[in-house]
Amino acid sequence: MNNAYVLLSLFGPLVSLVKFISAVDKETLAWIVILQAIFLMFVLGYEIQKYFRGKRPTFFFRFFRKVRLDVTLEKDREFRPQVLTMIIRNVGKHEADIDAPVLEYRKIWSTRRFKLNGYNGKQIYPMYIGPQKSHQLSIETSTFHMYDKEVKTYYWARILVTDVEGRKWKSNSVKLRKSLVT
Repeated sequence: MNNAYVLLSLFGPLVSLVKFISAVDKETLAWIVILQAIFLMFVLGYEIQKYFRGKRPTFFFRFFRKVRLDVTLEKDREFRPQVLTMIIRNVGKHEADIDAPVLEYRKIWSTRRFKLNGYNGKQIYPMYIGPQKSHQLSIETSTFHMYDKEVKTYYWARILVTDVEGRKWKSNSVKLRKSLVT
């Protein structure tokens, strides 16, 4: 008996809402749909206007703006390279505003990440890369070996790049030394 009262108290407001909706005639329901469509068109028009005025696009148009970056990592010699060269190319039509890239050293079960802020103590990130432009950075591995001796034992390295809006790109993996796996 108590279960029936609990169910009625929970579903009572829903039953009254169903009665209200069924009591609305077709003309009123059509006006409600038309007003919602006008409101939606107003919001989309505002977003389109912001986009074409050159302001930063908002949430709706972030998905339509495709930023394409080509991130590559090259080494100067086959094993135990002294210099790694990172090249970021913007191959898309839109500009890219990238944050500081991350150099990731990997072993079989462990990783170590270093954030690259610039060179010679100068911070150059976040960086703007226009369409069809590229950015190149030479990375000396000896600085990371001095910081942490265990980095010499890692097998692979790659670059992780993110932009200001949160998109992510990964470079190719570069083999640093021979392993049991490869």
